[in-house]
Amino acid sequence: MSWGLRPEGYGEPFYGDEAGFSIQMYHNGEIRGNYYVNGSVDWFDYCDKDRMSMTEIDAMVKELGHEGFINYWYNIPGDSFDDGLVKLSEDTDVLDMLVFVPDTRVINIFLEHVLACSQE
Repeated sequence: MSWGLRPEGYGEPFYGDEAGFSIQMYHNGEIRGNYYVNGSVDWFDYCDKDRMSMTEIDAMVKELGHEGFINYWYNIPGDSFDDGLVKLSEDTDVLDMLVFVPDTRVINIFLEHVLACSQE
């Protein structure tokens, strides 16, 4: 199974196996307190929990046109920002995130661009 960016106007996919899920990716915005503001949302469908890694998530982010220093955060739909976002930075974090699949078929990922400090 291979993930893909959901075209506009398409509905939610049907997953016939226990490994399939979607990522709802929030980008072009920023985290302010308990909200993600001024951003866009895109969906990546047909993700496979047995093949998901930071490399795959990086490829999704690049497909959306993002580069540079970016922090990745996730939560599970139904959980609020009050419950906290969990940082994604390595494959072990991805494995921790994927324990929720197949109980949930959607995982929210939030991108936070980090300004690099200039060295003089």
